Amino acid sequence: MKTFQPIFFIALAALAGGFAALPAHADDASCKAVTDAAAKMARTPYHEVSTVDGKPFEKIYTTTTLSMRINNGKWMTMPMTPQEVLDSLRETGSYSNCKVLRTETVDGERATVYAAHRLSPGTSFPNEDAQIWIAANGLTLKTVSDAQVQGRKVHAESRVTYDNVHAPAGGH
Repeated sequence: MKTFQPIFFIALAALAGGFAALPAHADDASCKAVTDAAAKMARTPYHEVSTVDGKPFEKIYTTTTLSMRINNGKWMTMPMTPQEVLDSLRETGSYSNCKVLRTETVDGERATVYAAHRLSPGTSFPNEDAQIWIAANGLTLKTVSDAQVQGRKVHAESRVTYDNVHAPAGGH
C-alpha cells in the first residue's frame, strides 16, 4: 500500500464526505447512488474547492496525481491512481441510512441531494453526517458534512468541478 504524508490523512478525515468514501463493509442498499458516485469520482479528474471550519482547502485529482493545499499555502502533490484511491478509501468506513432529500440545481446542473451517515469503526477517521449532491451523470457536485474530530465538531463544505482539470504548477 502507498505511504501517504500525514497531512493527507488529516485533510481526508476533515473532508471525508467530500471524497465520498467507499465501503469497507457492505453499505445498505439505500446508499448505492452515493457509493457509485464515489467510484466514478475515483476514475474522473476533478477540482474540489472546500472550506473546513471556514478555512480554505483545495484538491486537484488527475487520475495520476492528487494535489492538495490548505489555507492557500503551497501545493502538495503525490502520485495517485484510481485503484489506489479506491483501495485507500475502502479502509475508511461505510455509508448507512442514505435517503433522498430533494432535487436542486448546483452551478446550472440538476442534482439529487442525499443524506448519509458514514461510520468509520476501528479507524482514525471520524464518523460523519453528510449531504451529497449527485448529478444525473453520477458525479458528486457538492458536499456538506459535519464530523467529530478529536472531540470537536468539524464542518466542511465542498464544490467539485470536472472541466479542464490539470495538476497545479509547482506542486511537490
